[in-house]
Amino acid sequence: MWKEVQAFVGEHRRELWMWVLIVVLTTIKIYQGDQAAFVAWFGDRFEAGPVFDWYRWLYHHLASLLLWALIPFFIIRFGFKQSLGDFGWQLGDWRFGLKATAIAMVVMIVPVYISSFNPEHREWYPLTALATASPALFAIWGLSYLPHYIGWEFFFRGFIGKGLVPFYGKIGATGVQVIMTVLLHLNKPMGETWGAAIAGVYLGWLTYRTGSVWWAIAFHFYLGMLNTYICG
Repeated sequence: MWKEVQAFVGEHRRELWMWVLIVVLTTIKIYQGDQAAFVAWFGDRFEAGPVFDWYRWLYHHLASLLLWALIPFFIIRFGFKQSLGDFGWQLGDWRFGLKATAIAMVVMIVPVYISSFNPEHREWYPLTALATASPALFAIWGLSYLPHYIGWEFFFRGFIGKGLVPFYGKIGATGVQVIMTVLLHLNKPMGETWGAAIAGVYLGWLTYRTGSVWWAIAFHFYLGMLNTYICG
């Protein structure tokens, strides 16, 4: 029995490590890397308001970058001994990526505008009123928002979406990252959760087609900033 277990682990070592890392990093992000953790730990040091909102979300965004991008970078390079490009950290087919992303950006203006009339949606966005207080603050907010999208897209479309392809194929790997991103949207407005399902398929395909996560990052970041601007 023990020999069979050893044989199974030896045969599926890389796959098992992928799943361990996916579960551990996601769980830490949900509990210790969420803005709610910042509120619990440091909430009594700040007055409630837009400034505190900015700090708690900045913590959330930097935690996304650390747990979902920087730690996987280290594991890929020194644990798996692979190139980050194998997981989409490269420009890839930039001509196709640029066209597809530009078209998607234009298409999304109307749905985001319509969703801004939903009271449930406006309860969420903008995440802080300071984000739309002035053009300068909007730009600074974008800089603080970008780390979240880099972490999110690398982890789900790159680390999971491309990393699991050798074991489950593109359809299976896409299914895993779509299910995970949908579940992580369950506490948000229903329209956004449905959007996560559609975007998961589209951005997964875009990453496979271009060989790069950067187009998914660019689109998702644009969507977040567009949502912030229109709702604000």
